[in-house]
Amino acid sequence: MKKNTLILSILFLIINCSAQKITKKNKQKGVGIAKKTENPNIPKIYKNGYLNFYMEKVPVPQKNDTLNKLKFNAVYSAMYTQKVMYDKFGKWSKEIRPNNEWRHPILVWEKVKLFDDENKLYNVYAHGEEEWEEIYASVLVFDENQNDCLKENSPNKNKVTIFFAKGIQNLNSNEDFYKIYWDTVNKYKPQEN
Repeated sequence: MKKNTLILSILFLIINCSAQKITKKNKQKGVGIAKKTENPNIPKIYKNGYLNFYMEKVPVPQKNDTLNKLKFNAVYSAMYTQKVMYDKFGKWSKEIRPNNEWRHPILVWEKVKLFDDENKLYNVYAHGEEEWEEIYASVLVFDENQNDCLKENSPNKNKVTIFFAKGIQNLNSNEDFYKIYWDTVNKYKPQEN
């Protein structure tokens, strides 16, 4: 019990501290196997890991509100959070393609039992980007009542964070997800205006 409390306390501190701007990225110690890159913006990426993670506010202009996105930075694959979900729940329920984006759609798993120790259902929106400036994998998570589970005062915030942090660290080498993902992406025909 004391060990779990200590781990949760440490993770809570990490979440709150890593949300601040980090100026010396090369001084950080990431999680996972570090791989050097030729990109000066991202000198290392982490296989089965990440440099850091934090919550990012995502504006929702229609509702004059924000959502909270959990971002794992300097990951080896921008699809890490998607693979975590695929490995546990299989193929996603739907894809969202903002601005008719053909690559890296947002994958949505609807009404999934995210945690084995409870009977609640969640909706998970998993996404990632691989750009010159950054590479990250991210998620937005909502409970069955559409409450943002990554909100500062959410009782599920730490549990969701731990789920994805551990999930990324324990990813298997099975390539099924990537085959299905790229097949879906390559078959997509952008809508014409």
